Amino acid sequence: MKVKSILIHAWTLRKKDGKYYIPFTHWVYLNEIVKYYDKICLLSPTDLDLNDETMYESIDGFSNVEVYELPYTDGYIAAVKHFFKYKKAYKELSSHYNVVYARYPIPFGWLQKKYFQGKSRIIHFVGDPMDTIINNPSLSILKKVVYRLFFKPEHAMFMSACKDAKVYTNGYHLAERLEKYGIKAKPLISSTLNDEDFYFETKDLNCSAPRIIYVGYLRKAKGVETIVKAFGLLQVHKPAARLTIVGHGESEVFLKSLVENEKIQNVIFEGHVDNRDRLNQLLRDNDIFCFGSLSEGSPRVILEAMANGLAVVSTPVGSLPTTFEDNKDILFANFSDEKDFMEKLLKLSSDSEVYQFIRLNSYNKVSNYKIENFLKTIFYEA
Repeated sequence: MKVKSILIHAWTLRKKDGKYYIPFTHWVYLNEIVKYYDKICLLSPTDLDLNDETMYESIDGFSNVEVYELPYTDGYIAAVKHFFKYKKAYKELSSHYNVVYARYPIPFGWLQKKYFQGKSRIIHFVGDPMDTIINNPSLSILKKVVYRLFFKPEHAMFMSACKDAKVYTNGYHLAERLEKYGIKAKPLISSTLNDEDFYFETKDLNCSAPRIIYVGYLRKAKGVETIVKAFGLLQVHKPAARLTIVGHGESEVFLKSLVENEKIQNVIFEGHVDNRDRLNQLLRDNDIFCFGSLSEGSPRVILEAMANGLAVVSTPVGSLPTTFEDNKDILFANFSDEKDFMEKLLKLSSDSEVYQFIRLNSYNKVSNYKIENFLKTIFYEA
């Protein structure tokens, strides 16, 4: 019987004392993918400078998973100098695996076209770097032009690699963009949800003291600064309101300084939370989820918040506008617009009827978006 094997070029790993670690979300994906293959190799940039492994999940428990280490870098530009190591990896591994999967954007995933000809190839578009560049208020017009020009060759190589590959996108908007290149992609809604993640209870909204939460990376592209500033404006109307920020990243020091300098009260920085049960409990202890990201494919954390019974205020990013209806399932606010975010938060937290209407609609809508449906579509038939 032929061994079914797959090379996965998707995630960064962390390593300590000879063991590999991965964020919980990716561990959840891997835990599902191992059901479909006898042999799996993770082709991954590997961070060897891991101090606290408790922030991640070990992959030691997966007996059919191997790792091929690539140099760890922070972003595309830094990865360019390691191109020939990526090329060497694809060349070596191509004879050992009959399926290859690459996420976009990830450096040089298009190499699969050269080295996996005649085999099953999967390209999965999880976002669009151009959105991040265009919507980033920190970049000058000149930098936006330069960054877009820099990324175009990589983008063109991926477009070429999509020919004769199975192509999936996180959201309909990405599939529509690929159509102009003659690429037929299947749009999906990315999810890590399983049955125990769904929780809906009768909740009385305290309109004078709404509890707001953000979960995700603390970096410019996530728009957390906009959320903090919007919350500061909201406190003029609701001084007892509370904001909980869950996550870590390079903007953490800046955000804490912003809170201190602007004298914004009742802001709690929880740090990184990788334990699923604790994260679900944090979501359930709050009323409104706030998301200000500049670029996404299909943001999983929105689904997680809705599945836990929260109402959501978000930028109309990625797949959200084609998945959820404004003022029915979600409230959309403008990119990098703290005043608009404040007004949407004020609207949602001041009218209990509107709040209950939106949280119930969104909970019902996400009930069909479960991880097994999402991953089975991509990996089971490869």
